[in-house]
Amino acid sequence: MPLGNPLLLLLLLLLTTLATSQLEQTTYLPPLDAVSILSFKSKADLDNKLFYTLNERFDYCQWQGIKCAQGRVVRAVLQGFGLRGTFPPFTLSRLDQLRVLSLQNNSLSGPIPDLSPLFNLKSLFLNHNSFSASFPPSILLLHRLTILDLSYNNLAGQLPVNLSSLDRLNSLQLEFNQFNGTLPSLDLRLLVFFNVSGNNLTGPIPLTPTLSRFDTSSFSLNPFLCGEIINKACKPRSPFFDSSASPTASSPAGVPFGQSAQAGGGVVVSITPPSKQKHSRSGVVLGFTVGVTVLVLSLLCFVLVLVKKQKQERHAEEEKEQVVTGTTSPVRTPSNNPAMQSQVGEKGHEIINTKAKEGLVQQVRKAEKSGSLVFCGGKTQVYTLEQLMRASAELLGRGTIGTTYKAVLDNQLIVTVKRLDASKTAITSSDVFERHMDVVGALRHPNLVPIAAYFQAKGERLVIFDYQPNGSLFNLIHGITLFFSPFFLEVCLGRTTFLLFLFLISSLFELGPHIRYMVFLLNF
Repeated sequence: MPLGNPLLLLLLLLLTTLATSQLEQTTYLPPLDAVSILSFKSKADLDNKLFYTLNERFDYCQWQGIKCAQGRVVRAVLQGFGLRGTFPPFTLSRLDQLRVLSLQNNSLSGPIPDLSPLFNLKSLFLNHNSFSASFPPSILLLHRLTILDLSYNNLAGQLPVNLSSLDRLNSLQLEFNQFNGTLPSLDLRLLVFFNVSGNNLTGPIPLTPTLSRFDTSSFSLNPFLCGEIINKACKPRSPFFDSSASPTASSPAGVPFGQSAQAGGGVVVSITPPSKQKHSRSGVVLGFTVGVTVLVLSLLCFVLVLVKKQKQERHAEEEKEQVVTGTTSPVRTPSNNPAMQSQVGEKGHEIINTKAKEGLVQQVRKAEKSGSLVFCGGKTQVYTLEQLMRASAELLGRGTIGTTYKAVLDNQLIVTVKRLDASKTAITSSDVFERHMDVVGALRHPNLVPIAAYFQAKGERLVIFDYQPNGSLFNLIHGITLFFSPFFLEVCLGRTTFLLFLFLISSLFELGPHIRYMVFLLNF
């Protein structure tokens, strides 16, 4: 027995030492939340902006941007740290007690990983980064989410149709990405903030109670969106050669602006009758315009006299040159001088050959121009007729000689297309039309929208301009509350100088009144 007691004590001492060492090793294992954050830092912080070190067990709760509750991370706000890299999977998504995750205002790229394990997440801010790929479907599983901000990224693809499954959302910010397709029909009763502007969304906006609460700014910069919410009628594609687009197919009157009636699957919008206040404004504008018009007419008469005098002098000089150079008719040639007759005959053959060559060149040019877009003013061909026909078109208005459309091409280029009424311009031949287009297409003036291109074939004629987003002159003038403001006077003076320029050019080049009305637009 005396020998057995020391052996037993020694065995107990060894077992106690071994258990203590194992307990110490277990104690110094880093917590899972700390490992998740450090794993995220290794891929998302390539420039080492986050100074995270783990010396004690709960050091990570004191890290910048990290907040814990009962030893678990509940907030990770790492916004504006200049992080550069990717958002690796199986890192922050392991923080299953996380309530707020903010990575906004950084330079993170790549796809957004699977976030479905964050079932307690309420606020997700990933905006102002460079995240790409599609809308992360795992976000639809975060049913406690109240704030979702994915704006200002490079996300593309279609928005999920079951976006309404996040029924607790009160803020949804998706602006300035590259989302395309149609806008899903949202039914989110608690939604207060919503924005999808600056994307490539197409088609009509669903007329739901949720989407009807927001104004046009929430849908702006989506050129293919339409619908009653943004007061933009949905029009069929490429109606330039459609017979239904004739001026006789006008919108029904009597429908107040902002209300719609279904007609052919689209939204028919009309303008309300002008009020009495608008009539009084129109009287003031009319009086001022009459005074300006009288002044303009006086100047035009003076210019007309000068132009006619210059024409007469120019014709007289041309006749003198013809007499001197001998290019007049052969009747004036002396018949008793054979040498002179021979010279005149040779000159006549040269003139005939020259005219034949010019006629051949004109025929070749005419064949090249027929049925294709002709660009004016030395512009290079930016788009083809086929691209123009595929463009999405929006009716801007109907005039006395044609219909004007806003066309958005596949490369996002926006142009204005005026389709001329064949019954109004049939009196102008193809040659005369081309000559006028070449002359007017080369004109440049601060108040003149230059012609970009034109097209004619089989009675159809199109005139293409660069799109002017400032609206029409009528809306600008009648929308001014103070008529004699500097802007209003600038508009009137601009019109005066431009009319003088227009009349002078039309007199010099002898442009017909129909062509002048067709191709000139004021650019204010």
